[in-house]
Amino acid sequence: MSTALVTGANGFAGSHLVRLLLDEGWRVLGITNDPSLNPELVSVTGDFRLEELDVCDREGLLPLLIEFRPETVFHLAAVTQLELKRDALGELYRVNVLGTQNLLLSILEIKLEPVVLITSSSAVYGSSRSQDRGPLTEDVVPTPETPYGASKLAQEMLADTLGRCTGLKVVRTRAFNHTGPGESRRMACSAFASQVAECELKGEDVVRVGNLDSHRDFCDVRDVVRSYVLAATRGEAGEIYNVCSGNAVTMRSILERLVSMSSREIRIETDVFRFKSGDVSYQRGDGSKIERTLGWKPEISLEKTLSDLLDHWRNKLGKQRGEHEGRATERRT
Repeated sequence: MSTALVTGANGFAGSHLVRLLLDEGWRVLGITNDPSLNPELVSVTGDFRLEELDVCDREGLLPLLIEFRPETVFHLAAVTQLELKRDALGELYRVNVLGTQNLLLSILEIKLEPVVLITSSSAVYGSSRSQDRGPLTEDVVPTPETPYGASKLAQEMLADTLGRCTGLKVVRTRAFNHTGPGESRRMACSAFASQVAECELKGEDVVRVGNLDSHRDFCDVRDVVRSYVLAATRGEAGEIYNVCSGNAVTMRSILERLVSMSSREIRIETDVFRFKSGDVSYQRGDGSKIERTLGWKPEISLEKTLSDLLDHWRNKLGKQRGEHEGRATERRT
């Protein structure tokens, strides 16, 4: 039985990755700094253990590594905070860069030899090729435009350098935008879907959004975590693999598809206060390398992804409303 350590196991992609690994018969140790269990993990079966731990905590990490001795490490733990504030930026680099350093040095300290997958992001590319709208290949020079993108590039460079200096097998992926059931409503697709579901639940008819003109390359999170397993088990040390669909769609088309899935007549209103600074106008990946070398390509259609995401929010909000009404009934009696 293969053994895997998954950092950020309680997160959006992390929880889907844990489910996939368990379905494939892996033994999985997950670490998270979030003590609340992700609903995606409530019903999992298999050899799975979840530990609450900060990825920067060397004293807590070393005993787990010694006990579990993972053959593969999936490093997903990350902060995606985009606020340009001192404390937020400090936490961004503490987790994304120093946390990666602590993980890799701890592995080296106890002389483990796992494959380490660094799950980076298309945010490292920034606006590269946004003017000519060409596809981004792995050899395009990264020009991150957000602190998050810069932190992920620093993470990549640190991991690659340590790998080359020590012989540790480090593989890197750069996932483009991904969405699906369980995504936080802080992210655009989930924010759209949750508003549509709220309109249905409350009988409202307006969703309020920010910039809808930017183009993004979307995959389903369930396809993305499948690419992570392939990259970790078949990828070459030192290589980078884009994880993308190769198609760019506007955020407007995403929202319009979600609205079309509702039985209500819903209007779309633009709210300038929802616009984000550093928003890249166009980004499209080239996934030919990962398809050619590892045999991965997306299998889940965008329509299916958005339908599942909307159903996720319908179920979640409906459950929350039922619980609220139940508590109100108890108070009255």
